[in-house]
Amino acid sequence: MVKAVPQLEYLFNPSSIALVGASRQPIKWGSIVLGNIIKGGYKGKVYPINPKAEKIQDLKCYPNVKKIPAEVDLSIIAAPAVDVRISEIIEDCAEKNVKAAIVISSGFGETGEKGKRAEEELVSSARKANIRFVGPNSMGIFSASANLHALMPTVRPLKGDVSFVSQSGNLGVQTLDRGVQLGVGFNLFVSSGNEADLHCEDYINYFRQDPETKIILSYIEGLKDGVGFMDVARETTKKKPIIAFKAGETEAGASAALSHTGSLTGSSRIYDSVFKQVGVIKAENTEDMLDFALAFKQPLPKGRKVAILTRGGGWGVVTADACDKAGIELPKIPKEIFEELDKVLPLYWSKNNPIDSVALINPYAHIDILKIIKKWKDVDGLIILGGLDEFYSSFLTKIGVDDSIVKLQEELLEEYIKEMIEIAEDWGKPVFAVVVTLLDKSRGVQLLNEHNIPVYYSPERAVKAFSKLIEWKEYLKKFQNSSDKIF
Repeated sequence: MVKAVPQLEYLFNPSSIALVGASRQPIKWGSIVLGNIIKGGYKGKVYPINPKAEKIQDLKCYPNVKKIPAEVDLSIIAAPAVDVRISEIIEDCAEKNVKAAIVISSGFGETGEKGKRAEEELVSSARKANIRFVGPNSMGIFSASANLHALMPTVRPLKGDVSFVSQSGNLGVQTLDRGVQLGVGFNLFVSSGNEADLHCEDYINYFRQDPETKIILSYIEGLKDGVGFMDVARETTKKKPIIAFKAGETEAGASAALSHTGSLTGSSRIYDSVFKQVGVIKAENTEDMLDFALAFKQPLPKGRKVAILTRGGGWGVVTADACDKAGIELPKIPKEIFEELDKVLPLYWSKNNPIDSVALINPYAHIDILKIIKKWKDVDGLIILGGLDEFYSSFLTKIGVDDSIVKLQEELLEEYIKEMIEIAEDWGKPVFAVVVTLLDKSRGVQLLNEHNIPVYYSPERAVKAFSKLIEWKEYLKKFQNSSDKIF
């Protein structure tokens, strides 16, 4: 088993930070990272290091780390490797008893033989000093509990319970940004860079033990310690889901990964086998990562049987097809449930699962339908399609209907969604919503996001994500003490 790294606590929860390479030039990373830390609300001490400046962004500068008149937990190194030897900065940090470092600087193992030698020198200096470091070639970290936005881009992630290690900085921070739009909040994030010292599995091991982390994401180009990863993943997935996107599976992708972070990749068949053995949920793209993270906000299903509620027959057919391909069953409606539904739905409703309400727009009727479905014992979850955004009120506005009627429609929609949330939370089974009109600012979608009901923008994505809940639930059955709750 990979050993815990105590220095990671200083990485994600530092009481003080030295930023080596702080700059007065706003287009320099040393300026942008400093600004992100300050504007992000970090409450600890920040010490900019620049021998040519007295102050940067109203903070007193120091010529080097050794001159700081206080303890330093974390050093962020943004100085260009062409200007200084990064290993010498690490040696300065050692004299100051710095615990952890983030090496943003690039120009190491990803660039060729000369860079590899510089990276080896960096690792040697850090090990002598007992300093554990992220990178090099990292884009920084985010820690919700510390209000620490030590990132190169000006991204402001939502705070939440997802922790993410990414071997690509750009992909990682853009996933954080996309999470804002989809309602996925993050607790911890690290752009692991070249992983010259700390590896992917070290961060996952930390996330495993972190009580604020419930769901783990990982973007992987290559693993330097495959056995270590398997050991950590096997222990982690007994309690928390790991969702991993393995890239570099083609010859072109593998070549790009080698020049990007210096990662040596393996065949997709090897990774597929490894993930299956240790319970890792495989994402096929970045969209999957966030979709699956949303899914794991919900309770795990007991089995594979799902009810579908739709306001349009076509969407019901598409969803049924997707369920069949994913091995998800659509049980027949039992007599007692059928009779109750038949009293509420129009005469020409589908009379089957998927339950097609044939464009029924009465929100009170839909609340009654949800309450009836809740009584259906032989179903393990529900997918709701349509009627959850402001499409209808938007349509009324376009055709010139009086504003008071539009407002009433919006109020009814909100009332319906609040009732839906209450029913879903009391039911204890997974409920997924599908909105196909892409009105991201819809009040209904916001409410669903706030209450951890996942919203998807196509039925295929919803079904695929639902299938991953089933996959992990079935993996957990191997362990006697498995729980329906993620903790």
